[in-house]
Amino acid sequence: MSATAIAHRVVADRSACCGYGTCVEICPEIYQLEGGLVVLTTELVPPELLERAIEGAESCPQAAIVVEPVEG
Repeated sequence: MSATAIAHRVVADRSACCGYGTCVEICPEIYQLEGGLVVLTTELVPPELLERAIEGAESCPQAAIVVEPVEG
């Protein structure tokens, strides 16, 4: 990761999740279903998975997942 790279994290609202699983299909390294609801395998997104993590979040029909930059 370069000094100019911005770290990102994933936030999932399990109360909004309906278990469609499109996020899991796109990026199973970060998203999993447990009991029919999304769970995260990690909160911080590795740079090599950022594009797929964002695509997985954007695929959620309930908008239950957000990928956001980490401020600090």
